[in-house]
Formats: sequence, structure tokens, C-alpha cells
Amino acid sequence: MNKIIAIKGALSLLLLLTLVSCKEKKDTLVEIYVVDIQGNAVANATVELLTSPPYELNSIPVLHMKEKSDQFGIAYFNFNDVYQLGQAGVAVLDVDVIREGKKGHGILKVEQEITNKEQIVIHP
Repeated sequence: MNKIIAIKGALSLLLLLTLVSCKEKKDTLVEIYVVDIQGNAVANATVELLTSPPYELNSIPVLHMKEKSDQFGIAYFNFNDVYQLGQAGVAVLDVDVIREGKKGHGILKVEQEITNKEQIVIHP
């Protein structure tokens, strides 16, 4: 009788672990909207996402990504390789934008398994 209870308990535990480990990871994405001071989309702006001190390793940012904004002023970033299931949050990053001498800056908290959106205004 005790053996049957132990086997049922072990099978229940195995089933529970299997169900928990089968959770499918959703996309973790970032969209940075670049606009000028009039609110117009800015295409072809360089958008950089990077960790800042003290999150550096040998004076190199732990995370550094760079993209250009598209015709709608949006730069897209994919964090699927950065985020791992079970991780609480992804990163807090500096956002630097530059286009023809105009600059913008912001800070972005990247949340897991959603599309994170931020607008950055560039100034002369």
C-alpha cells in the first residue's frame, strides 16, 4: 500500500514538473520611436541600447545593441536571446539616439515576454 502511494506521488511530481517545464517562451521585444521636437517621425536615426556603469565588465557595456530607425521612426530590437524563462525582468538600459547632430536620451526598463515601447525626442 505504501509502495503504491509512493509511486503515485512520484508520478504526480513528474507530471507537475513536465507541465511547468513546457511553458513556451514568448517574444521579448523593444520598439524605440524616434521623433523630433514637433513630434514628427525621424527615419535613419542611430539608436543604441546599452547598460551603463556599474553594469560593465572590463569597461565594456554588458549589453550593447545598435539599430537604425525605419521610415516610421521605429528601431526594433529582439531580446529573445537575452531573456531566459524564470528570469525576473530583463534589463534597465540607457537609450541614446543621434541623427545629424541632433541627440536624444532615455532610460528603458525591458520587461520579459512583451513588446516594450519607448519614445525618444531628439533635440538640436
